[in-house]
Amino acid sequence: MKKNIYCVVALLLMSALCAAADDPLATLRDGTLQFFSPVAGKIVHVEGNAITFTVDVKEPLRPGMRLNILSEGEPFRHPVTREILGKVESHAGKVEVRDVQGDRVTGVVVEGTAKEGDRVRISETKVRMAFIQEKKVDWYLGDDLYRKLKASGRIEMVDTGLETGDEKIATAEAKKLGVEVLLLLTAKEADKGTLLREQLFWASDGSRFYDAEVKVDVAFTKDLRFGAEFFTPLSGEAIFRYSLPYGARFVVTGDFDGDGQQEIAVSTGKDIRTYLPAGDLRPLWELKGATLDDHIWVDTMDVNKNGRDEIIIVSMRNDNVVSAIYELSGSEFKKIGEVDYFLRRLGTSLLGQRYSSSDGFKDDVFTVVWDGAYKRGEKVTLPKGITIYDYVGIEGPEKEQALFTYDEKGFLNIYNDKGIRIWRSGSDTGGFITTFKKPAPVSFLEAGEWSIKDRLLTRGKEVLVVQRIPIVNMAKGIGYKSSLIKSYWWNGFSVDERTIVDDVSGTLLDYALAGDKVVVLSSPMLGIKFGNIMKGENPLGSTLQIFSVRGR
Repeated sequence: MKKNIYCVVALLLMSALCAAADDPLATLRDGTLQFFSPVAGKIVHVEGNAITFTVDVKEPLRPGMRLNILSEGEPFRHPVTREILGKVESHAGKVEVRDVQGDRVTGVVVEGTAKEGDRVRISETKVRMAFIQEKKVDWYLGDDLYRKLKASGRIEMVDTGLETGDEKIATAEAKKLGVEVLLLLTAKEADKGTLLREQLFWASDGSRFYDAEVKVDVAFTKDLRFGAEFFTPLSGEAIFRYSLPYGARFVVTGDFDGDGQQEIAVSTGKDIRTYLPAGDLRPLWELKGATLDDHIWVDTMDVNKNGRDEIIIVSMRNDNVVSAIYELSGSEFKKIGEVDYFLRRLGTSLLGQRYSSSDGFKDDVFTVVWDGAYKRGEKVTLPKGITIYDYVGIEGPEKEQALFTYDEKGFLNIYNDKGIRIWRSGSDTGGFITTFKKPAPVSFLEAGEWSIKDRLLTRGKEVLVVQRIPIVNMAKGIGYKSSLIKSYWWNGFSVDERTIVDDVSGTLLDYALAGDKVVVLSSPMLGIKFGNIMKGENPLGSTLQIFSVRGR
């Protein structure tokens, strides 16, 4: 029996070693860490900005590495015996390695000054790094590299919500964060996989010192997702939780003032209130709505490309649909456009669809363009029955284009580029919050209802979906006892499913993404905070929670 166990263990170890050898992200991790191995030496020659120093080589030095220059000062003594214990070292600058010949290294001073006898060192303290990836990078790939670097113990990650492949924008963000190193991760399609490119920059001057590219095949990405499903935490406590003293319906995020930070906007159904999540939820600007308006959809988008997101509010007003676009001007939101049809953001596009008082949605979905005003553009071809809020576009591993959609019964579907349904979920998502009764031709007949579906968001190649658990399964109208957010990934043949945010108490009303954070708006079961009644406090209200999905 023991012999069989040893064989199994040996096989597992061999499999792990083989997997590590074939892991392209481990290659990037090792290539990154080689620049931060602790080392110490002494300057033996200085000529202008060029210096030569010797090191006690344990790990090989590489061109591009930067070491601190330390000047020895006055000796310091034991407070009782007065014995000299050493000399005070002060930071004098930095040297960048240019050439390595055994234990003799030449370099150039990039900061401060140097003189013969000064020490050079890379200490064992963690290196502060900003990890920025562009949107095209598969989230699981970026996440796995992020976690590998963090687990090394050499890197202190400083998180940012910025997603870009532009090195100038990324370097500016790294400087603002006050980090030492910027890691920029970009991707492009390759035959049956992805070419993943990692670049390292010194944040102080934007100098690139590492540039590596690895190929990641589709099978590796799928295995990574499979491993994430079964071997990593899928849910956790909110990193922030705020109790709102009012009922709310929608939550969105956007950079309304153009300062590079994501603000949160919450709709009460009539008004919009904006906040900055900085420890406490700091109130910012308010937008008072019209008395007759009832918000049925809220979005954000920089439609006129001026560097600031607008707020898009779709309302029911006297049995008509009105969509208004507001932009922050100074300390107030001002209306810059209004149309009499539905609006919705999808990626970098703004979409519209006409309203019907009998059926809800009318005619085809179309694009909306900014040309000094918001105007109707081209028709969007969709499968029959799919309306403006029902879908998002997805892409398979071979760049197959498809649509991920809701249907009226709350089931999920995937349609290929020919409009043929190729997948349907085995169960519904629990029901929708915003529903309307269709007018019946006679009073004793039910004409059914139409609905505005829950928000579908994409994260990498995943689609995020709200799932609600009814208090009574056969009577969904009573309310919901809990909710969660799931992700779905189409691999070209089947759909992988996992949970992103688990066990949100009560009804999850809406959610939004901000970098590697998910902002969740929920109301308690039956809409009442019973604990507040006992305290004599307002029993109505909503909860705003922020979850980190980095590492999930």
